[in-house]
Amino acid sequence: MRPPSSCRVTALAVVFAALLEAPCVAQTFTTSVPAPDGTSLATDVYLPIGAGFGPWPVVLQRTPYGKDSNTIKDSCLLFNVWGYVCVGQDERGKGASGGRYTGYVDEGADGRATLEWIGSQWWCDGNVGTFGASALGMAQYALAPGSPRVLKCMVPIVGTADFYHDAVYQGGALRYALTHGWLAGHEALDIFEQLKIHRLWDAWWEAFAVLPRVDEVNVPALHVGGWFDIFLQGTLDAFTSFQHRGGPGALGRQKVIIGPWTHYGTFGNTAGQITFPANAIYLTQMYSMVRDWFDFWLKGGKPGVARWPNVRVYLMGAAGEPGAPGNVWLELLDWPPPASKVSLYLDIGHGLSSARSSEGELELVTDPSHPVPTTGGQELSSEAGPYDQRPIEGRGDVVTFTTAPLTSPMTVVGRVRCRLWVRPDTPDLDLTVRLTDVYPDGRSMLVADGIQRARMRCGDDRQCFLTPGVPTELVVDLWSTALAFAGGHRVRIDVSGSNAPRFEVNPNDGRDLNVPSQGAIARPVLLVGGGHPSRLELPVLRASPYPRRRLSEGSR
Repeated sequence: MRPPSSCRVTALAVVFAALLEAPCVAQTFTTSVPAPDGTSLATDVYLPIGAGFGPWPVVLQRTPYGKDSNTIKDSCLLFNVWGYVCVGQDERGKGASGGRYTGYVDEGADGRATLEWIGSQWWCDGNVGTFGASALGMAQYALAPGSPRVLKCMVPIVGTADFYHDAVYQGGALRYALTHGWLAGHEALDIFEQLKIHRLWDAWWEAFAVLPRVDEVNVPALHVGGWFDIFLQGTLDAFTSFQHRGGPGALGRQKVIIGPWTHYGTFGNTAGQITFPANAIYLTQMYSMVRDWFDFWLKGGKPGVARWPNVRVYLMGAAGEPGAPGNVWLELLDWPPPASKVSLYLDIGHGLSSARSSEGELELVTDPSHPVPTTGGQELSSEAGPYDQRPIEGRGDVVTFTTAPLTSPMTVVGRVRCRLWVRPDTPDLDLTVRLTDVYPDGRSMLVADGIQRARMRCGDDRQCFLTPGVPTELVVDLWSTALAFAGGHRVRIDVSGSNAPRFEVNPNDGRDLNVPSQGAIARPVLLVGGGHPSRLELPVLRASPYPRRRLSEGSR
């Protein structure tokens, strides 16, 4: 989850520009902080000695990528310029820290111990904030429940507070490309094997879970995510959970920003095969907001922060179509905003419409030895984001359903779900759904996608297998989005039984998923109309979605 060099160069330009505004001499030293089990956590401390004699407020960054990285060093220099001590720490088993890397398991306890240590140092004035993106954002969420009182605010960027549902198992299916790819890169495939052992929610997950302890979270947070980020729903769920179910120090003190960004393209305006208008670029604004956020909570300054909108989201629109709706920033009171649930029903003619159709059947073939390939989406690779899905729509194992051209714009903002009825012929299978925006020129651009593993449809702590021949409804969660479908465009869904390597391929035979199997070709019957109304459910804004004041006009 390390940002690519292009993103780092852009960020460095902002840092260096900031360094010119106020020269600051930093004093740096390295020490170690004891974890609760005695493990030594290597820690660098950057003191802003050019900003007075201290003590000062502190910003903490905990990282698996190395505290000696330029990302940590440069951001610490920037925080020094702003008048903060900056602490960079190697997570256990990483860099110069001792112990074995355990991923998310020890993040919370190690982070809270580090906060206690910081609070006891002469150079800390009792006010600490945390900062960082991706794994550094997840480290912040992990330490939030039961954190020491010195923690006054957080800025988690493209992270998630729900490791099980948003990082590892989505719709009950293992996010193979993300988990295996990242852990292999960190020489930590032993953790990958552990994740597979604990496919069901159990005491192992409960021990380090954040959201079940959300009432113990008492910290304001500025959550930042992207519509095509790997942790999108986790960012939104952390915001809503902290905002409405957190402790007294968290309730009503959360802010969230969601842009049209991928994980590696955060704050830019290009995602996948789409370039959004320049108003999607948010890097300079983000640095300014981070400074204001820390100044408000750690120094008692910048009172305007309290008046920020709770939710800022980028309403995506058609790219390259002047005058098309969308491509503006919206300010909302909460997430999700009030919307009407619009159902578009699947029919035997591969159509999608608001009218219920007569009963019909279509066969869906899913062969585990020839899975449908991943094409864009919420991935960690450089090929993430909205990609044209026509290459997979021509396959015989993908069934598409499309509306007629829209006669007027349709603004979709919120959680998207697809309810599909199937008559299975195997004890298990996956259903994947890709929502696309079909342009007048035929491009079928990915908006959102999701999966549901049949054996996991009854909950995350148990398995319930299918009974062959018995019609069963599977609900596929496509997470959230914000898109104004333009008039003349069409709405489409692509239904299949796999999306690999994004998700682990289901062998369909109902056997233990950790035991190698050749699997079985599944031929479930997709039921539409009549008593089995398979449908796409969209949250549609009826009133004008545009705020009284747009955050950034930019180019359209």
